[in-house]
Amino acid sequence: MATKAKTDTAPKSAPAPAQSAPSPLALAFSKAVKLVDSGKHAEAATALEALAKDAEAASDWTMKRRAQVYLSFTDGKLHPAKAAAADPVTEIQACLNRNETEEALKLSEKAIKSHPTMGSLHYLRAVAFAQVENVEGAAESLKKAVELDGDFVYQWHMEPDFNAIRKSPLFAFTEGR
Repeated sequence: MATKAKTDTAPKSAPAPAQSAPSPLALAFSKAVKLVDSGKHAEAATALEALAKDAEAASDWTMKRRAQVYLSFTDGKLHPAKAAAADPVTEIQACLNRNETEEALKLSEKAIKSHPTMGSLHYLRAVAFAQVENVEGAAESLKKAVELDGDFVYQWHMEPDFNAIRKSPLFAFTEGR
């Protein structure tokens, strides 16, 4: 007597969670960055000014600051005489926003040599290290930034670039602040 083999059906996998659509501010920022990257600085400046206002109205201070960084950059391109000396903080932030981590690290190292007591430079170096998941470098740089200006611990708590490494015990010094 022949028996039929049981055929087990594989359990169906759950559908992948839906990706949330980017916010209108994120879309506007992406569009403005593309204008900057393509050299359309006048159009980019207009878009970035509107974005900064919209971000402020939405209380999205991170987006407002990003728009201001790029607006400063475009202003330097549109008015070169005004931009005699490039602001290292702005240059580093622009590199980080474009995920040009190696360039951001080089610029931050150079700037820290010239301005070792400028906490924002140490913080930006920590962000760059966080982007490449260098926990030790990020923790060391963040610790120096917080020693120079305790307010950087608040930025650290909100900065998404630290999400992948935030739970490391090397960041224990930020607890309770």
